[in-house]
Amino acid sequence: MYDVISIRRSNPIEEVAARFGVDLRSAGRHLVGSCPFHRDGRPSLVVYPANQSYFCFGCGAGGDVIDFVARLHGVGFKEAAAMLVGPGAEQRIHDTSRVVRLPTPARPAAVSQTEAQVIDAAVSFYHDGLWRSGNALAYLATRGVSPATARRCRLGFGQPGLAEHLRMRGLSLAAARSVGLLSGERDTMLGRVVIPDIRDGRATWVTGRSVDGRDPRYLNLRVVTPLLGLDLVRSEQVVVTEGPFDWLTAVQWELAAVALVGTRVSRSAVNALARFRRVYLALDGDEAGRRAAAQIAAELDSRATIVELPRGVHDLNDLGRLPGGREAFLRCLEEANNRKEKLWDTHDTVPALRAA
Repeated sequence: MYDVISIRRSNPIEEVAARFGVDLRSAGRHLVGSCPFHRDGRPSLVVYPANQSYFCFGCGAGGDVIDFVARLHGVGFKEAAAMLVGPGAEQRIHDTSRVVRLPTPARPAAVSQTEAQVIDAAVSFYHDGLWRSGNALAYLATRGVSPATARRCRLGFGQPGLAEHLRMRGLSLAAARSVGLLSGERDTMLGRVVIPDIRDGRATWVTGRSVDGRDPRYLNLRVVTPLLGLDLVRSEQVVVTEGPFDWLTAVQWELAAVALVGTRVSRSAVNALARFRRVYLALDGDEAGRRAAAQIAAELDSRATIVELPRGVHDLNDLGRLPGGREAFLRCLEEANNRKEKLWDTHDTVPALRAA
């Protein structure tokens, strides 16, 4: 058993990141630099010394110093902790960091059966907690997410007591720590709105969104980030969004949609999107979103259509909070189709985007 708090205290995340060659510069109370987990043309990694965490706004990676080392070396929690513990830890990191080059994901694409059971049980625990949290329900309301959508997507809220909940059900606390749900006995999703990905009726991944302005804004599990919502799509056409709340907006509009959960475009995401006849790319209106949309469009060729959101609207969730947002988005789809010189019939296309 490792003393996680002691490991963090002895290994400031900004120092460990620097050992791996991440050039960090000050940005107020934070530090920013290029993310080592993807080809980061524009620095999108933010390190938060105050709470010893990091988050990449490009690929969605985030966590503490142990997670950082685990991702870089493609090892699990225990192996990463061991690298940071005891005499010679700094030298071990230096030695292994020489071979780090855009590392593969820190974990296999599929979680183990034990881990899947823990994640699904945690999501049920969080979902029950959502309805007891006035702050969480109020936050969802400010984001335009209805209670019906929260139930449909099994949204939750990180409340105390996950470790005891799992223990009473005979589920593995070690697995919960391995995937990042627990840090010791502490709930990592505490105080966060939890958004799960559902596969075959079970939750296999979650991200937690802070509701009180804490950094990082999103905290993902220590498993490979999925194409959020893919298993729920039954249409031959799909809307691709960027963030989890953009996806929730599309789901609430009853559109077939997925979310990249960031702007990192992985090969697996492109391959998954290639199964659709039409792919509507409704990413954020900033530079990173436009760049990701262009990359996917180049990969998918004629199947992809880039959708431009109305002027002054940053993302789909922003549009969803405006009166007539759904109708405005459908008009954006029509305009996108027109820019493709009406290669298919808009009036047939839009209804086909309805989720099953």
